[in-house]
Amino acid sequence: MTEPRSNGAGTQSLERAIALLRVVAAKGEAGARLADLMAAAGLTKATTHRMLAALVREGLLEQDEATRRYHPGRELAALGRAAAARYRSAAPEVSASAYSRAEYRGKEVAVATLLCDRHLRGRGGRAALLHENVAGQTTELSFARLARESRRLASVLAGLGVARGDRVAVLLPKGPELLITAVAAWRLGAVYMPLFTTFDPPAVAVRLADSAARVVVTRDSLRHKIPRDPAGRRSVVTVESEEGFANGSADAVPFWSALHDAAPLDTVASYGVDDPFALIYTPETDRHPLGIPVCVWALAGVEQYMRVGLDLRDDDTYWNMADPGWAYGVFYGLIGPLLLGRTTIFCDGPYDARQSYRVLTKHGVTNLTAAPSQVRTLRDADPSVVPAQLALRVLSTVGEPLPADLTEWATGALKVPLFDQYGQSETGVFIVNRYDPDQPAEAGAGSLGRALPGYRVVVLDAEGREAPVGGVGEIAIDRDHSPLFWFDGYANAPERTAHRFRHGHRYYLTGDWACLGADGTIRYRGRVSDAVLMQQMGG
Repeated sequence: MTEPRSNGAGTQSLERAIALLRVVAAKGEAGARLADLMAAAGLTKATTHRMLAALVREGLLEQDEATRRYHPGRELAALGRAAAARYRSAAPEVSASAYSRAEYRGKEVAVATLLCDRHLRGRGGRAALLHENVAGQTTELSFARLARESRRLASVLAGLGVARGDRVAVLLPKGPELLITAVAAWRLGAVYMPLFTTFDPPAVAVRLADSAARVVVTRDSLRHKIPRDPAGRRSVVTVESEEGFANGSADAVPFWSALHDAAPLDTVASYGVDDPFALIYTPETDRHPLGIPVCVWALAGVEQYMRVGLDLRDDDTYWNMADPGWAYGVFYGLIGPLLLGRTTIFCDGPYDARQSYRVLTKHGVTNLTAAPSQVRTLRDADPSVVPAQLALRVLSTVGEPLPADLTEWATGALKVPLFDQYGQSETGVFIVNRYDPDQPAEAGAGSLGRALPGYRVVVLDAEGREAPVGGVGEIAIDRDHSPLFWFDGYANAPERTAHRFRHGHRYYLTGDWACLGADGTIRYRGRVSDAVLMQQMGG
């Protein structure tokens, strides 16, 4: 935390150059147009042209004189060959932007293989989960054991009638059973459907009814929240307590007992790129939540955000503090780490600064993402629980516009870059803002940041026209120029879907107002009444 830091402006220029290189690589042999690069990287024409000229001078890019399109240059090819020599024997890593990845496309995508089984090659002993209880005891679930247990649970679920496309609802606290159930559902081609454990019985009931969930997996202590199904179409699997079944769970299938008695399922189902593999619900409290089918193509956006938006590196210890019952926790606390073969950290109990600082130091967390309220709790903690030094390299927040005082504390006291994120349950994160500890004057400037590569973000006026620089309007995603955008509509709610696309199929409307800056940044101005914000994602 005391090592020298580069100039903030230089770091930002480097990040922009890397973003441009990724876009060019993603375009393949066709090459990238200037307009493509401006849209994907979220930069102005002048900035984009200036940076491209520098990359061409250095031989990292070449411009075709006839088509005016940009292609990878000789120096970039030489660097690639040098890197390939080092990693030739390792598992293949991302070599271009996530939206060029073939494994997320087509009609035969084995999600359970992508999120679990492929990580067994030479790394099966690596932890998929570190589970910390309130007493500070840590248990580990390896990828090898996750694969083994999920194969057995998949047999149990298949025996209960779960088939391709069926919804498997999960009302579980943070723990190994949650990961095992998710991967087991994906082995069957089913749809994983998380439920937040603090939901009251009516909130659970409305989601189960809307989704027509085939099975609910829960704990004995939460069984009372699951409504009875007189028709017998829905089964309940309950994780046994130490004392055995209680709370009316005698009619449920025992999770661990049934799992250990089952033969492992050796087959893995496949999904099409547009098939849903998860179903998350917006957290409205008016008993009218909206189901969001998450298709396989969303995995590309998850990877892009994990690597680019969170700057997650191979040597990072990553902790997402969001609850896995909410969208941000599902996308980037459960799916994202599994997708990249990284370790997930789960902590039991209510949020507590003492426990958080203990976990940060005990596990040497270098990459942390948290809600602003959690960061505020860290700031306001009793000094006696604050460690003298942390291993933290970067901090990311999501959920609300950050006040200047919180930004200044995070960058000043922790001396790490702070990424402020914006997105929605329907999109995942698609705007990222970086505050650098070397430029504290920029903290709290009111900017949401720039579009994540793979998205083109615009501001639309009331008639659905793109506003000029300085114009105020509704934040929207240009679907025609956003290859990572995946949301196609709500389940069982065509009117609400139509409202999101009320200016035509091209633009997804967020429900938030903003001003478009001359530098390509989006400056937040306020909410529209029906907005579903990422604030609700953070839990």
